[in-house]
Amino acid sequence: MSGSKQPDATRNSGRILVRLARDSEADFNAAFDLVRDAHNRTIFRDIPFSERKARALFDKVVRQPDQHGLLLATLNEEEKPVGFASLNAGEYFLGEGALVCSVTGLYYDSSLSGTMLAGKVALRLMQAIRQWAKERNCSHILVHVTNGISAAESDQFFRRCGLKTVGGNYVEVT
Repeated sequence: MSGSKQPDATRNSGRILVRLARDSEADFNAAFDLVRDAHNRTIFRDIPFSERKARALFDKVVRQPDQHGLLLATLNEEEKPVGFASLNAGEYFLGEGALVCSVTGLYYDSSLSGTMLAGKVALRLMQAIRQWAKERNCSHILVHVTNGISAAESDQFFRRCGLKTVGGNYVEVT
């Protein structure tokens, strides 16, 4: 969809700005390539990517911003995102009266892999996730690391951010 060039991971990052996706075709197009890139890096890359499902998730985010969020990270004032976080707020399935923020994805552009800028983007997204959860009075933030992308690095990053493990992820490919 979007044909913009990839960010230069070696340049000075300036400010990393994070904002909620807006209800616009421009925001959908800006996020689309990054979302597809993220999918293609997961253990689920053998499952065909669905533009229809990506559109439906995007539409849910802009229709129900109190329950669903898509945070887009950009460098300086650029519109093309270099990272995103997908999250939602809902009740714990066996409890009432408290919301839990579930982070279903936190990704940065694959061209940033192995750079300090990747870490800065991830940290800035984590700050924005905390703010989003706080604004919705979520009692917990759960990060779901089920994509198979650098699980050990993800564990190290989230521990450094102060999160604790509460279980594990297991997969069987059938």
